[in-house]
Amino acid sequence: MANKMVPVILIVEDDDSLSRMYSEIFEKEQFIVVKASDGEDAIQKANTEKPDIIILDLMLPKRGGLGVLQIIKSNPETKNIPVIILTAYPQDEYREVAQNTGAIDFLSKSETMPAQVAEKVKNIIGWNKGK
Repeated sequence: MANKMVPVILIVEDDDSLSRMYSEIFEKEQFIVVKASDGEDAIQKANTEKPDIIILDLMLPKRGGLGVLQIIKSNPETKNIPVIILTAYPQDEYREVAQNTGAIDFLSKSETMPAQVAEKVKNIIGWNKGK
């Protein structure tokens, strides 16, 4: 984020209402929001946009979130981008695979309020819009 004044977040979510809600939250925090609704689009946008952080759902069309995470983390161009998994399926085996693959956090959609997600993201990238 050194050269950017405003952080870029990639939100990978196939549920349009959730995608819109998180986009609005991060736009209010003055983020540039890039959205992807399937796994293939997520990989392409991670490569072209080089976001400061990615929020990644697990259950996605075209390629699942764990596959997307594996590709992002194996690419030298994108491997250092922090990835937060935000899923409706918080099973321990998914959590373990995600963390072993390089996810920085693993959150349950039903147990994590959107404001908590926003705070985590801001803390991870060190964003304080009042700076």
